[in-house]
Amino acid sequence: MKSRWLFLLIVFAGPVLAVEWGELTEAQRDVLAPYEDRWAGFSPEQRERFASGANRWANMNARNRAQVQKRFDRWRALPDTRKRELMGRFNSFKQLSPEDQRRLRAKQREFRSRTPEQQRELRRRFEKQRAAGGTRNVDKLKKRTDARRTKAEQRSRVKRDARSASQSRSSGQPRNRQK
Repeated sequence: MKSRWLFLLIVFAGPVLAVEWGELTEAQRDVLAPYEDRWAGFSPEQRERFASGANRWANMNARNRAQVQKRFDRWRALPDTRKRELMGRFNSFKQLSPEDQRRLRAKQREFRSRTPEQQRELRRRFEKQRAAGGTRNVDKLKKRTDARRTKAEQRSRVKRDARSASQSRSSGQPRNRQK
């Protein structure tokens, strides 16, 4: 039970001002009561994260709490290999450009709006494609993101070279030309 609260608190963490036990609201203290005796041993960052999470938890309605609890229970029931896989996918998602993240979120919303039968059919087609070695859309997305990064790096390099050349001209030194 304690680990469940700890996980939920970390998940809902954000900046908060109250760090000392006496500075917490009554609602925060109620949620964090199992940690009162260890509170002083937590780092200031941990205390801030716990306090913020407790605040969010205390302000949730019963329906939202039930949803969070259900998600947490599902997460805990997953095998470690599946958890690692999901964390890897999450980290890959975070590496995408904001535009591509928005596009994927829109696709997810579209998928969720479909009937269960349509979702099953899409999953079946995806698994069939993946089993055949086809990850075409994922590969396209990665290539597009990599291409954007490369273009941004090139633009940055061109700007830097232009500034350097401008400074060299103004100081009377010959320009360095790169081929």
